[in-house]
Amino acid sequence: MPAATTTSETTRSATKNLQQLLDDRASSKDIAAHLDEMPPLERIREVLAVTGRGVKQLYDAVADAAPLSLEDFVKSDDKDTVIFEGRNSLPMFTRFQKRFARSGDEVVGYNHQTMAFVTGPGFFVVKPPSGEGPHGAELFFDYTVRPRVIPAGWPEFKANDRGLSRSVYMNMIDYVRRVARGIVVGKAYKLGVDQKAYFSLSRAL
Repeated sequence: MPAATTTSETTRSATKNLQQLLDDRASSKDIAAHLDEMPPLERIREVLAVTGRGVKQLYDAVADAAPLSLEDFVKSDDKDTVIFEGRNSLPMFTRFQKRFARSGDEVVGYNHQTMAFVTGPGFFVVKPPSGEGPHGAELFFDYTVRPRVIPAGWPEFKANDRGLSRSVYMNMIDYVRRVARGIVVGKAYKLGVDQKAYFSLSRAL
């Protein structure tokens, strides 16, 4: 009967993990609801379990999600460093952290990962949606500008256009979309060229 079918389908949906929802082309609202119902640690594990092409699927799935703001990364009254666990779509070195802090009205960040001694910390400034172009509704991480202040306890500043940092961070902009509470997903561009590189971020406890 129709009622029984609906109940059965709902039950099966509730048991699916994030990757299965993406494969089923779930809506951004269903994805957010699925993750928001989870305890924080379980939610982080579920997002980090999505790898490779799945990270692109996640970015595409949430194209209609509500825009992000600086407050989604660091609250206006937060004085501490905020850590997000990251997973990128690359075949190697896929785990990292992005760490954020606020200096006045500016939110700054850097990449904390095992290859930082080679690539540098990759400092960036978090900027609100510009309202212009195909990504006008998306908040972005701007690697082309120098933060006004580097927070205490962070790595020493290294420009993104120097040394081996050039090949990784130079001229880069990451456009970022909301997924769920404490979860975002992004895509990298350099000089406006799509790098086919995606990443998810999950706010750490």
